[in-house]
Amino acid sequence: MHGIADLFWTYRPDSIDPSFRSPLPLFKAMEKLKKEKSIGSNDIQFHLWGSIDPYYQTRIEEMKLGDSIFVQGFQSNTYTINQLKEMDLLFLPLEKSNSPRHRNLFVPSKLFEYISINKPILGLCEDSEAKEILESSGLGKNIDPENENELVNYLHQLILNPNLLGQYKRNDEIITQFSAETATQKLANIFNQI
Repeated sequence: MHGIADLFWTYRPDSIDPSFRSPLPLFKAMEKLKKEKSIGSNDIQFHLWGSIDPYYQTRIEEMKLGDSIFVQGFQSNTYTINQLKEMDLLFLPLEKSNSPRHRNLFVPSKLFEYISINKPILGLCEDSEAKEILESSGLGKNIDPENENELVNYLHQLILNPNLLGQYKRNDEIITQFSAETATQKLANIFNQI
């Protein structure tokens, strides 16, 4: 089988404004791949864990993507981590800035969880702190969620040549800066100076 066997995303509607962190750009890209490039469920599958807003369930059905998008509900943390390790690409939509004049400074803990799994990450976000961390980690590709053609082309290239995922290599120097151990050491140093 060629293609991207599995993408993964967890979602909690109670903690996210769906207008900001939405799977819809990915759904639209998958729909376009299916219609225009004859890409099917053997080529790409998207797995969702968590409490999925019924709106997205309806969109999956309306877009006829039920054979490629699988919603599994809440799973244990152990199960989720084990499944993450089996995925080819992790999906991370990020918040947009509330102001066109300011970058978004929000960096979700999910970004660091994904980086710790050491798998390629597809981020959908505009210019932000999270985008910088994702790209500098060596594990991530970021695409503006408004750029549907870039997303379609990126996924299509991965489907045709999954070996392209091998280009993502951990940048341990950057990743170490954000580790819990480094943060703890910095905090300990502050207390030692008091």
